[in-house]
Amino acid sequence: MKLLTKTGLYYLCITLILFAASGLLFYFSLRNIINENISENLSGTKEQVQQYVQQFNRLPTSSTIGSDVLFFTPASQPVKDEMKDTFLYNSYEEESLPYRQLVFSVQTNEGISKVTARKPLMESDDLIESIFTSLGILAGTLLAMLFILNWWLSKNLWKPFYKTLDGLRKFDIGKKEPLNLSTTSTSEFIILNEEIQKMIKKIRNDYQNLKEFTENASHEIQTPLAIIRSKLELMIQSENIPQEQMKMIQDVYESTNRLSKLNQSLLLLAKIENRQFHETQNVDFKNLIEKKLEQFEDMIAFKNILLSPALPKGEGVALKMNAQLADILLSNIIGNAIRHNINGGKIIIELTNKSLTVSNSGNLLEIPSEKLFERFQKGTSSSESVGLGLSIVKQICDSYNFRINYTHENSFHIISISF
Repeated sequence: MKLLTKTGLYYLCITLILFAASGLLFYFSLRNIINENISENLSGTKEQVQQYVQQFNRLPTSSTIGSDVLFFTPASQPVKDEMKDTFLYNSYEEESLPYRQLVFSVQTNEGISKVTARKPLMESDDLIESIFTSLGILAGTLLAMLFILNWWLSKNLWKPFYKTLDGLRKFDIGKKEPLNLSTTSTSEFIILNEEIQKMIKKIRNDYQNLKEFTENASHEIQTPLAIIRSKLELMIQSENIPQEQMKMIQDVYESTNRLSKLNQSLLLLAKIENRQFHETQNVDFKNLIEKKLEQFEDMIAFKNILLSPALPKGEGVALKMNAQLADILLSNIIGNAIRHNINGGKIIIELTNKSLTVSNSGNLLEIPSEKLFERFQKGTSSSESVGLGLSIVKQICDSYNFRINYTHENSFHIISISF
């Protein structure tokens, strides 16, 4: 959820809670004020009746004083004053309606009379309902205007931040394009942009130094390795070297080859991690797999491996990625399935628009499966492998957000890549 949306929702929820609490408080305050006003009116009616009786020594001839309804009934003794709310049936409305009534007694020449003064509460309820309806409409309109105003202000105030965020999202350390950040008058955003520019400058310097070191180190290592390998090849071809020394020379030669492969693999991993393979195109995986199988045809025949490719018919599966990395990806996966297979084994290759699965028979892993894609981790103790093939595959998959997974089922090692 975006920060602007979350801020708006928090603001809306808090405002609604405050409006609801204020509405309840206002309702009870208004109800209390109206009830007190009605009670005062009834008390005023009582005083008027008592003044009339005191002046004329008889009950009023009218059954109403002001807007109050009066009822007079004979009583044997004085009654205690009582103010209460009650419901009385109204034949005109055909329902029970709320009233507030005051009961008291007066003394005349005719005796004691109980006086009941009633005032309907319908008018006050209608008044409260009208007030709350008006306030509800006003509060809703005000709330909507405040929400829109808050959203508009927040959007404009946070616009420099989102522009900075968009610039960081598009930033590519491998390119020399400057990082364009938005200009703003907000102090916090100015400080943020300045710190980001400093950080980017340091990252670029460190990246350039690391890149140059990696390339220079790889180049400088490859040169003496090539010289050593050529000298060892000459020594191997010599006829005057004893058998024991020849065996030692061959071991050195094989170690030199492994060191050369290791150097090339580490350089490739560094380039992939530094995202130096920028060029992308639509790579036909079906066509590329068929070419790879042709390249490995001799190795497959040498190990007498049964190949079962399940490739889509008609058009191939096109993925947008660097062609060189796609070639390295398939070379490592297919080559790994051949190299670690058994004589007379089987390889199954399945390709769809969503995934690539390579299954091969072979011996059980000598390491935990969760470490298979880590560097210098080899599934077997084979001296041919430097333990970086599947690490390179994993790094390529991570670069393109592919999901790679390993499982072992029915004596088959299964590597699946989901695009």
